[in-house]
Amino acid sequence: MYRNACFILMSALMLLAGGTAVAGDLKRGWETSISARILNVRAGPGEGHSIVGKLKRGDKIRAFDESGRWVHIRGFDDSDATGWVHRSFVLLPPDFMAPAFGDAENAFLEWASERGDLSEVSVEADDRISIVLGTGVPADWAEMIAREVACTWRDLLDPRRDVTATVWPLDGPGDGWLNQTRCP
Repeated sequence: MYRNACFILMSALMLLAGGTAVAGDLKRGWETSISARILNVRAGPGEGHSIVGKLKRGDKIRAFDESGRWVHIRGFDDSDATGWVHRSFVLLPPDFMAPAFGDAENAFLEWASERGDLSEVSVEADDRISIVLGTGVPADWAEMIAREVACTWRDLLDPRRDVTATVWPLDGPGDGWLNQTRCP
């Protein structure tokens, strides 16, 4: 069930991205440490991948993803590079890779992807949503679309909370946002 939920979430994000890359890595992660005396860090999830670093017992890392029995980590060197280690040698909390969203949040993402006028939706916090309009959607629709998205998210989480939706241009935030609308 967990894998299905992750697949649905990632599929929704890919649909929302509309072929563009999702900005940055997932911010979610778990601070953890290594339990093996010496542990190889690999370039990919599996022993067939090259060794890109080594860790020792007690070293602190940040785990942020998994693939089978392999855990994707960062923080094992000074460059903030990423690598993979076998799960059996990492002390992980019980909630490691628990779904980020529940059914209601996933329903919101599905609703947003079915609209057809958005190329990207990012939930920044319970009270902030970032969106990018789809190709060909007029910029003067930004306020109306932002209000609908913000109010739908607010109604989903807490009707008493103000939610702000920021509309970013397709080419990124270089020139600032197109519109910022609050749903009171």
